Amino acid sequence: MHAQSLNPVVCLVVLGPLALSCAASGDTAGSNSGGTSATYGGTGGTSMTGGGMTATGGFVPTTGGLSGGGISGNATGGVNATGGFDSTTGGTSSTGGSTGTTATGGTTGETNSGGMTSVGGADSGGTTATGGRSGRGGTGVGGRSTSGGSGPTGGATNTGGSSPTGGTTGAGGGSTTGGTTGGGDVGDRPCDIYAAANNPCVAAYSMVRSLSKTYTGPLYQVRSGSSNQNTGTGGTTHDIGMTSDGYADVAAQDAVCGGTTCTVSLLYDHSGNGNNLPVAKRGRSDGGQYAAMDDFESSATKGQVTAGGHKVYSLYMNAREGYRLQAVGKNLPRGTNPQGVYELADGTHVGTACCWDFGNVITDPTQYGVMNTLFFGNAFWGTGAGSGPWFMADFEAGVWAGGTRDGDPGYGALDSNSPPNNNNPSLKVPFAFGILKTDPSKYALRMADLQTANDLTTAFEGGLPKSMNNLGGIVLGVGGDNSNNSWGTFYEGAIVAGYPSNATDLAVMQNVKAVGYSK
Repeated sequence: MHAQSLNPVVCLVVLGPLALSCAASGDTAGSNSGGTSATYGGTGGTSMTGGGMTATGGFVPTTGGLSGGGISGNATGGVNATGGFDSTTGGTSSTGGSTGTTATGGTTGETNSGGMTSVGGADSGGTTATGGRSGRGGTGVGGRSTSGGSGPTGGATNTGGSSPTGGTTGAGGGSTTGGTTGGGDVGDRPCDIYAAANNPCVAAYSMVRSLSKTYTGPLYQVRSGSSNQNTGTGGTTHDIGMTSDGYADVAAQDAVCGGTTCTVSLLYDHSGNGNNLPVAKRGRSDGGQYAAMDDFESSATKGQVTAGGHKVYSLYMNAREGYRLQAVGKNLPRGTNPQGVYELADGTHVGTACCWDFGNVITDPTQYGVMNTLFFGNAFWGTGAGSGPWFMADFEAGVWAGGTRDGDPGYGALDSNSPPNNNNPSLKVPFAFGILKTDPSKYALRMADLQTANDLTTAFEGGLPKSMNNLGGIVLGVGGDNSNNSWGTFYEGAIVAGYPSNATDLAVMQNVKAVGYSK
């Protein structure tokens, strides 16, 4: 539980374009203090510098528009990107660095130009979400306001992915390889099951375990000598490998993170396609309070769980924390090609704003484009049974708990007021398992409480609410326009080519369940 403190909230309504921004009167986060040099190899625990705030509530959107003249609650056209997006590759880190190297420079520090304003309960490492998409028929709190949006007409042309393979190291910093990679018989993992079903993983991520028995690289990368407002620079980066049975080498991480602030600087792609995820960069200002700001790297030492009998860390994310591939990923589905997504997340650490997503998006976060992502959390567009959180489909300009047309249960376009989809269960459970599958004509949402279920619930399978256009970028924890107002905990997940069968879904769920996740 987090202690809560309430601050007065000041709201400013601006007409043209419509926006509603709110800020609490206190608890403004400071800038990165800068200049922290990394010295590692300590034997103790991890100490975090700084605090931060996590919202525990969220915002209820307006439901009727503005009276007296009938101002429309959402734009009707969307935005076309007319050019490609040239992503920065970020640089690579050395895999042969010597253990025990001390960074002598540290980071200069990044100033949070907008400040971080708390409106919710206090948390030890996070930031506060006050935004979200615009509500039904009116203006939301700093949210999205588009009702459609089309993909870029030029698009990114990098088909091999251009994510950094080693992260970014700051002046005076260094990089090392921690732990071992490969070795041992880890048995089938989710990507092996998908490959056998002719639905190969095209991107797969986990800080807990390898998701393919053929993957021998590091699972993720941490940055020691960091800060809780690090946007991707400085300190010393360390690749974290795996034990002989394929779980994260936490001893190696603890050795380099003891006595310093450690953040997650890179999520390595276990599929073999090299679609690695660095921290997400700024997007559109209408995506919420922080969307036009670069995101922060998440803490590397929160969200501890047990999996496969090992102590491991999960990707524990606060608001304004996300990861993104800003290039067309290698082998990512494009256009109307079928795609599947699976994810294991924590249903007890979820946000109420836009948008904690995982999946396929536009490569340029400053433009709108059709999305094909699995959303998890509470939302005020489509809804399921109870009070949430729910697994839903974020296709852009809405979040769907089901349905094809306005009025269908769970239908979630921004201007819709459809009833809930009672076939989509609330999953306020420690380990929530969800699946989204799409092809040119239909989509399916399936989910389960991993600890108690023996099969998945199909919340919806039917016609798409809009035409699909996979654009080939990847997000984790934010929306396509960098809407970064929500939060969650990510254990593992993958994007796959094709439309997996229900039998394949079940086999993957059973594989994840066999890990024996527990807190």
